[in-house]
Amino acid sequence: MTRRILLSGLAAAAIGAVTPASAQTCFGVEARVNIATSTLTTAITGAITTTEAGLITQEIAERARLLSAVKVLTAQSAAGSDQVSNGFRASSEALATTVVTQEQRQAVALAAHRYGSVGYDPCGSNTKAQGLYTAMTGTSAARRQIVTPVRAQPGRYADPKDWVADVRSGATPDGAALYSGDAQAAAKFINTVVGPPDERPRGTAATATATGDRDRLEKTGKDTYRSMTAVVLADIAADYRPDGPIAQARALSTHWQGNDGGAAWAAGVAGQHDRGIIQDAVRMEAANLALLAHQIKRGMRTEATAAALLLAMVNARLTNSVPAPARGPFTPASFQAP
Repeated sequence: MTRRILLSGLAAAAIGAVTPASAQTCFGVEARVNIATSTLTTAITGAITTTEAGLITQEIAERARLLSAVKVLTAQSAAGSDQVSNGFRASSEALATTVVTQEQRQAVALAAHRYGSVGYDPCGSNTKAQGLYTAMTGTSAARRQIVTPVRAQPGRYADPKDWVADVRSGATPDGAALYSGDAQAAAKFINTVVGPPDERPRGTAATATATGDRDRLEKTGKDTYRSMTAVVLADIAADYRPDGPIAQARALSTHWQGNDGGAAWAAGVAGQHDRGIIQDAVRMEAANLALLAHQIKRGMRTEATAAALLLAMVNARLTNSVPAPARGPFTPASFQAP
């Protein structure tokens, strides 16, 4: 009984110990069991140690890989963010460059369109306007050239036979010569209308002074009327010469109107800037002013002619010097203008 209690106590002590009990301490167990148990314990302990070391090594490697992956992911995320930011910045810069370039091109195109709009055929209109100016300024010289062949000149005496020979040898005078543009025909017509020149008067020595004064006064009156007639008719012929003001004014007017009623001009300025249309309007107004000036000149010429005619009629009434119509053969005295 005491032995069983002792054995039970030993077994309990062996079971409650921290380290495993050896087989040889157990009574009745063979030595080979203890050896196998020790070998198994050693093997298991080695396997556990080896496994634990492998697990620790693998855990360290996996942790390193995980950290590397996290670093790569962080780097990729940062690089992706930089790429996105750079992409946004590059696209913004490209957009800004495109907008600025487009605005510059639009500004250049607008300036080219604005300052390239100079109206309809400006060179042609300037050339025609210059031609009109030259014709108007050259009218005085053309008028003097037409009046020069006229036999009856103010303050001069001449033999009427030369005038009679001109009238007899020439064609029938026609007023259309003034508007034909033929300066020679106009000069012949004016020479016929003005009449023969005055012969130098002859008088005695006793009456030379009084007669001379009276003759000079009479000739002055005649020259006044005849010179006015010659100048007015020559001025009309000078206006209607081929390169005169009338022809140049018509050429300038056809620049905008033409035979098509201005369709070519309208098509020429349809796509131009307002600047070109305004320039054309200025040229038109300048042409209108030039034509108005020429019209005023023609009106003054008409008024001067009417005044000269009225003065001639009044003088003829006062002096009663209008000769009766001659009958019979033609004589210079019968053709003498008052």
